[in-house]
Amino acid sequence: MPSQYICTYCLHTLPTGGSLRQHQAKAVKCRNARDAALRDLVNRAANFSQPEKLNHAPEVDVNQEMEENTTHDLDALADIEANTTSGHDTMMIDSENVDLEGDELDDSDNPDPDPVCPARMVEVEDEDWPTSRRWTVPFPVDQQVGETFGNSPTTFEVIRDDQILNGDEVLGPFKNEDEWQLAKWLIKNVGHGQADEFLKLPIIQQRVAPAFSSKDKLLQTIDSLPGGVDWKLESVKLTGDLVDEDGVAMTEDLEIWYRDPVECVRELMGNPMFAEVMKYAPEKIYEDKSHTSQVVDEMWTAEWWWKIQELLPTGATVAPLILSSDKTKLSQFRGDKSAWPVYLTIGNISKNVRRQSSTHATVLLGYLPVGKFDCFSEKTRQAMRYRTFHHCMSILTNSLTKAGTEGVDMACADGLVRWVWPILAAYIADYPEQCLVACCMENRCPICKVRPTERGKHSSNHDLREKDETLILLALKETGCEEPSFKTKYSDQGLRPVCPPFWAQLPHSNIFQSFTPDLLHQLHKGVFKDHLVKWCTQLAGAHELDSRFKAMTSYVGLRHFKNGISGVSQWTGSEHKAMERVFVGLLAGSVVEDAIHAARAVVDFIFYSSLQSHTTKSLAALKQALDDFHKYKDIFIKLEARVPPHFNIPKIHSMEHYLALILQFGRADGFNTESPERLHIDYAKNAYRASNKKDYTIQMTRWLQRQEAVDRFTWYLEWAKDGSYKPTQVQPHCILPTSTTLTVQRTPIYTVALHHPKELRGIEAQAIIVNHNATQFLPAVQTFLANHGSRILAQPFDGFNLFKRIVLRLPNIPQANPNDLINIVRATPPRPPRGRTPAEAARLDFALIRTAERSDKTDGTALRNLRVAHVRVIFKLPDVYSIQTAHPLAYVEWYTPFHHIDPSTGVFIIKPSTRSRHVHGEVIGVDRIARSCHITPRHGRKKNIAWTSENVVDRCKSFHPSPYSDTHIFCALKLDMSSALYHSNDQNQPRNRPVNLAFHKETLPISHTYLAVYKAYVGQYNLM
Repeated sequence: MPSQYICTYCLHTLPTGGSLRQHQAKAVKCRNARDAALRDLVNRAANFSQPEKLNHAPEVDVNQEMEENTTHDLDALADIEANTTSGHDTMMIDSENVDLEGDELDDSDNPDPDPVCPARMVEVEDEDWPTSRRWTVPFPVDQQVGETFGNSPTTFEVIRDDQILNGDEVLGPFKNEDEWQLAKWLIKNVGHGQADEFLKLPIIQQRVAPAFSSKDKLLQTIDSLPGGVDWKLESVKLTGDLVDEDGVAMTEDLEIWYRDPVECVRELMGNPMFAEVMKYAPEKIYEDKSHTSQVVDEMWTAEWWWKIQELLPTGATVAPLILSSDKTKLSQFRGDKSAWPVYLTIGNISKNVRRQSSTHATVLLGYLPVGKFDCFSEKTRQAMRYRTFHHCMSILTNSLTKAGTEGVDMACADGLVRWVWPILAAYIADYPEQCLVACCMENRCPICKVRPTERGKHSSNHDLREKDETLILLALKETGCEEPSFKTKYSDQGLRPVCPPFWAQLPHSNIFQSFTPDLLHQLHKGVFKDHLVKWCTQLAGAHELDSRFKAMTSYVGLRHFKNGISGVSQWTGSEHKAMERVFVGLLAGSVVEDAIHAARAVVDFIFYSSLQSHTTKSLAALKQALDDFHKYKDIFIKLEARVPPHFNIPKIHSMEHYLALILQFGRADGFNTESPERLHIDYAKNAYRASNKKDYTIQMTRWLQRQEAVDRFTWYLEWAKDGSYKPTQVQPHCILPTSTTLTVQRTPIYTVALHHPKELRGIEAQAIIVNHNATQFLPAVQTFLANHGSRILAQPFDGFNLFKRIVLRLPNIPQANPNDLINIVRATPPRPPRGRTPAEAARLDFALIRTAERSDKTDGTALRNLRVAHVRVIFKLPDVYSIQTAHPLAYVEWYTPFHHIDPSTGVFIIKPSTRSRHVHGEVIGVDRIARSCHITPRHGRKKNIAWTSENVVDRCKSFHPSPYSDTHIFCALKLDMSSALYHSNDQNQPRNRPVNLAFHKETLPISHTYLAVYKAYVGQYNLM
């Protein structure tokens, strides 16, 4: 990667590719020159010769397309231009040195004497191809939502103005960039004692000679940097019901450290870092012009914001507050030290930015005290824990009462003043803490009034808890009311005696409807790991499941449980997700069909809930998955896998509320408790380690204040260099403009290594046959040569240059995780042992390959004209064959077409294809590879003990193509597979019929938007 980037139009040097693109987008002369160069690049790419045997797409007026979609296409091509200006080949990358499997290779000193034909990587939009448009309905104009009231300097502009008034340079107290970087490194990475020792080293004092010659001077310098919101301290004294030896009531002193939430909101709203990812008004997004299929993803597209906006006066701007709290241990092996952080962020900022800890879009609001409560008796101690929590939260959120009633003028990230109303919208917490906040017992639902004995029932008619009713009941309990009707209602709702709760003072908020879905604790760990896996283990047997996990096929990014799962002692969210990706296929055949249906429904529900964007149809599919689980769940009681014989489980009941909560707040992954747990590392554990472990809370606040000062000054310097600041690593789909177009890639984007790895050059065909188990490699090569007019005979001693992998860039889909868009197909030979590194088996992946085959099972679906093949070798033809190919080649072994469907798993059954009793092998261009495909072996009732992860592909006779390997393939296979099954049962039913969320009973495709894009991507060529 280059150390610096140079603008080819003005020769200005910039540190990163991102800053180069920002510069060329801002500077008028450079932008005009870049646009002209990019249009010329597109024109040249459009005239590039087409591969052989491909149907040519209609001609495209590239200049017109560039004018109509300048934002998308120029930004995409600017990446290519940036790489070009930095000296990189835009068509090829040296992906071998970006080792995704732990290979240790460096071919930088061994250039390939025979460079490979580059892959084409230009994105253009075909006018005849399906595109996805979204129609936006803004909030009524007469309400003047997000109205501005003049200009005001942003946070960074204020800092610069203060520097000018004080006569300071941009670097403030630092004499140069090097000194600033040294101070930053010391604060971020070195403790106080080590920093002092480092600064007093003779080599540092004599050669570097920084302005800060000791730790104390360093800290004084950091403390002089622009600060954020100040910390406040308030003491809380508890008087217990126990007395000491003198008969005096025992007490306990607690401290609450916190920051003003209104000021925290002001800092977030005014941070220019978020200018491009912030919304000030709600809107409704639709997939179609008739507004029948709604899109729900970001918070501003959901119902809560729209409803609250209708209650506020004209000109008001809502700042939806998202609070989260979670008690955590600070030390594992010494003492019982704990912290109780409370975090705050706002729904105006896009979820993709909010969840990145590096953007600091979520701030630490305060530390709640963790008391011992030894001054209280066992009878009253628990109630006092609840009361103390709510009292401290009342202190922490006190300023929100007035701000949420009258509004506050705030300077926003775009430099304009708005009348901001900070209102509590969502509260992220695990189940015990939700009950603590809701003032209810832990055997109750914090959202609805369902009885403990009815939580296992599937019903959408549970009465929701009401704020006013709950406050009245709590107040009557506090006054000692003895009326029978009151006692009955109080007991039925399972309330705890807390009066008043902190949320009583918060305007426009209903705490019971503020609790968000918790994917980590409720679904991944709860419903799936703690319950479903346990029940299925009872049915199949722990040894049988372990052996199936051990023999699972390999796939990029998929964890292999080489020792099974029964011996895993510590589980994290990553392990839970890895199990979910293979569980249904692994379970097939080992348990009765109803149990597989139930397991499939749970995994489907988890995947649907985790989608990055929802539509009316995807929410109907989510509901259908829940319906299916409750339809088949009784099999676990019938077979005595679930004991006791009921499903009154809080986490299973929580699934009943997911549909409503997603409609209320947007996609569930934006409110996952994984984010607060990640923040604990920075805001609690690291801060505690930096203290002397005595009176540590005040030390933690000072340490955090300095860390935040360094981060803020880093952002400021970036902003000052370019004149503005834009956050990096922001997914392009996180901002929803008025009309969004998803462009279809006519040519698939893929990359291979710029140079063949040294150990994969000149590999003889006979060695390839042995190492890759490519039994028909030579005959397939010979057939390829004959089809291309060559009379040369392929020989076992012919040498081939091989590639280890091909990296594909999949189409950007709103529903899929952006991390799943990079798709890898490996064809790595076995590796012998080297030193202490053990030998590794070959990694030969499966892929979906484009063909001209047609099937009534796949017509009209994303699988149209696709077939699974085993990619054994990726290579380049030797020059001696005198054949030039537009793309590298792959030797694949075909599997049977998609014809037969397994009724239990709902996916196709495929088998190795043969010709004349031999493996059906063929040499194809890698441009026919649509994407990788994970297949799971069909074990039957009992797994064959001889099968292992290394040999199961060659020994097993039938497989399932998995729809769960990633969210991208889930959208393509699983949802579209449901459509194919539906049509096979009833050809007379209309394909696109209206969906009623309340009564719809069939699984429908998630999105016609998505299907149009994906079908165009995988079916763009009709190959012979």
